[in-house]
Amino acid sequence: MWLEALRTVLILGLFGAPFARAENDTTASEVIPFDSMTVSNRDLVRGVTDHYTLRREYPAENFQARVAVFEYLIDHMESCSALAQQVGLITYRATRRADGRLYADDHAGATGFIYTAYAGPGKRVIYVEGTEHGWFDVGGRGVAVVDYHATQGDVIEYTRTAFVKVDNVVLAALTQLFSVFLRRTVDSHFTHVLHNPVLLSERAERDPQQLVNQIRRMPEVDHQLLAPFVALISSNRTTGAVDAVPPR
Repeated sequence: MWLEALRTVLILGLFGAPFARAENDTTASEVIPFDSMTVSNRDLVRGVTDHYTLRREYPAENFQARVAVFEYLIDHMESCSALAQQVGLITYRATRRADGRLYADDHAGATGFIYTAYAGPGKRVIYVEGTEHGWFDVGGRGVAVVDYHATQGDVIEYTRTAFVKVDNVVLAALTQLFSVFLRRTVDSHFTHVLHNPVLLSERAERDPQQLVNQIRRMPEVDHQLLAPFVALISSNRTTGAVDAVPPR
């Protein structure tokens, strides 16, 4: 999930990518609606994008799902994390803290937060930050910009842009040494920002009853957490009726 992407952000300080400074915010402004964001969220995002260490743009990809289901999962990462753990996509679970950020520990050395800085029609701007624990701790931050829209039928096309910043200036400068390796690592792992929302959206389109059956096996507190999601996928007329999760 997104914690794997966070791990990549932090590995930057150890294995490198070219140290690039944005002369201004022109590049980021092409994909991020700064004027539509709150002041605090804009400052948070620009703390990464104004002087990023690495920027990556990814080509369009497609998957079969309803936009409403995909948006629910990407906007409710706590619910998405719980369901992803239940179906075996991940082994840990993210939890929401009082400040609204979602926190996770993958128990393999990476801990951090994820926070949706902007949500608008067909666009999400997601901020991540955290620490990679190892021989020494490395801190980093990243911003993932997701643009998406429905094409013919229930097919969603989406693109991603990633900005990464290593907090340690010396380590960030050393990233020049292994730029090719690091680009490939970022390209691979940043897909995990959307990995679970995409896969679960596809499953909800293909076999919503299977997801409901998985939710039935979860504790009551998770039934309540995922009740809106069950109601949403139950409303998908193209796949037939879906049995509700009975109260306990």
